[in-house]
Amino acid sequence: MAPTEDRRPPGILLFVLIAAMAAGPVLNYGLSALSPQIIETYDITEGQYGLIITIVFLIAGLSATVLGALSDRMPVRLQLTLVFGLMAVAFLVSISAPTYAALLTAAVIAGPAQAVSNPVTNRIIASEVPLARRGMWMGLKQSGVQFGLLFCGLTVPIVGKALGWTGVGLMFAVICGVMLVIAWFVVTRMTQASTPTPVPRPAAATESDGAPSRRLPAAVWLLTVCSFLNAVGTQGVNAYASLFAVQTVDYPIELAGTMLAVMGVIGIVARILWGRVTGRLGRPAVLIQLMSLGGILAMVCLIVVEHWQVTALLWTGITGHALFPLAANVVINSGVVALTPAGRVGIASGLVASGMYLGFALGPVLVGSGIDLTGDYTPGWSALAVCYLACIIVGMVLVRLRRPTDQS
Repeated sequence: MAPTEDRRPPGILLFVLIAAMAAGPVLNYGLSALSPQIIETYDITEGQYGLIITIVFLIAGLSATVLGALSDRMPVRLQLTLVFGLMAVAFLVSISAPTYAALLTAAVIAGPAQAVSNPVTNRIIASEVPLARRGMWMGLKQSGVQFGLLFCGLTVPIVGKALGWTGVGLMFAVICGVMLVIAWFVVTRMTQASTPTPVPRPAAATESDGAPSRRLPAAVWLLTVCSFLNAVGTQGVNAYASLFAVQTVDYPIELAGTMLAVMGVIGIVARILWGRVTGRLGRPAVLIQLMSLGGILAMVCLIVVEHWQVTALLWTGITGHALFPLAANVVINSGVVALTPAGRVGIASGLVASGMYLGFALGPVLVGSGIDLTGDYTPGWSALAVCYLACIIVGMVLVRLRRPTDQS
């Protein structure tokens, strides 16, 4: 069911959606903001640090399709409980012992929480938000990831310097617990007040005998590939940006954290703006190509920084990263919601999320392995640029696929 076009969903619901998207990646962002201290405290290499992030996303990627399919039938409150509850447990486990194994265990627990966040929030938007408002809500909802990055950049270096990772873990465990209570209350009120009336959505495809097709549109599969390739690039940068700044241009950890916060602010604005553009133009493939090109240029900037220490280009590269590929997820998810038949949004979102999380898992491995093998970031940044180039090519295929209906 979908809402009537004159219905205005409550603002507190949007707050819950933003928080759900922010909760999933805060373990990764928290570790990233404190990465130099984590590496020193736990006596691990850059590659071992990257493995923590990789495990989170590998587990998320492997579970996203199943959880996405269940999302179409599982109660919304239960799914939000998984998001906030599992993240609270993950943080508590991460501080249960001062060992690398505790961090790896927390990563395993955090994976499913990240996997379910996108399908459940997409499902809520599809069922509760009128079509005319979906572009804006999708942009704001997806910006939750960047709100998490902003919050980590501002708070984690300070809390971590004073109280170590234990203080950071306790802070986030409490926040996730509070958000669980708020989400439960909001969704309960929403369920009691909801009397939705259907509005037009993409019609379900049918087989030759007239039965509804269980196949997803080809565009969803292509968007999944785009999601994977874009995620390799974005998470490769997210995981190592702070460490890169410390090791390459001698930034103190507080300034490196501030850089992450700035990246978060730019990402929030970018996702909101791109959400509005997508809602008006309805051409995700073209926008994905543009954003991938921005990612390539950002990687070129970071490579120049490493070899010539041009600090201004560090900020240029980080800004381009936040403005373009880091915001591509809102375009991809808007395309999924717009192109998927009713009743299949959850599984389609889960599929695209699976591609995204597997890409997130690969990104830190590419960059971290390059550092461990060569001592340089350039091989990793170059590999990410190749992924963005491949994403442009897939976007071209998507344009050709959608051209007959003029809905690229």
